[in-house]
Amino acid sequence: MRTRIRHFRKQRGLTQTELAMRLGTTAATVSRLETADMTVSTGWLERIAGELDVPVTDLLGAQGERSPACMGEVRRGGGVAAFAEPLSLPPSLFSHARTPMVFRAGEALGSYVRGDLLVADCLPMAQAAAALGRDCFAAGEKGDLSFGRLVTLGIDGCLLMPPEEGAHPRNVSAPRWVAPVVTLLRNYPPLKT
Repeated sequence: MRTRIRHFRKQRGLTQTELAMRLGTTAATVSRLETADMTVSTGWLERIAGELDVPVTDLLGAQGERSPACMGEVRRGGGVAAFAEPLSLPPSLFSHARTPMVFRAGEALGSYVRGDLLVADCLPMAQAAAALGRDCFAAGEKGDLSFGRLVTLGIDGCLLMPPEEGAHPRNVSAPRWVAPVVTLLRNYPPLKT
């Protein structure tokens, strides 16, 4: 069975030897697990997933690839408008997100330029404190989406500061989730030759 062990090992900056040491095995065994020269048991998958900090399903290749939620376009003031059509993007863009969500900058917003794709990782509110100080999306109790730097987080709400100069803070009451930006994809204009 083909797995994505090598992909996540390299993403974490580990050598086969380093992963082997963490697993209490040899680099040769890790190599065989990565190349499908050895049957990968559920036990191995669980141990490897734990060391690489990914869900077991993510190690299962195409079956475990996550489809991102294509959410919408970020507008001035931190508002988000739904996409007219979902985006079709390769799963490799979402490797830093366990629950990937994709947004696009609809115009220049602070350091973001029009067309930037922002991949965010949806976190439950119990884990949202880890995103303080980061650019995030948040869903309010009515499903409305907001974007900005997460500056405060409390039991009944959070405050986001949109990235453009002069924007007013956005208060999100009873947020259902917070999603910090984990990947930025930007296309530069083609060279004129």
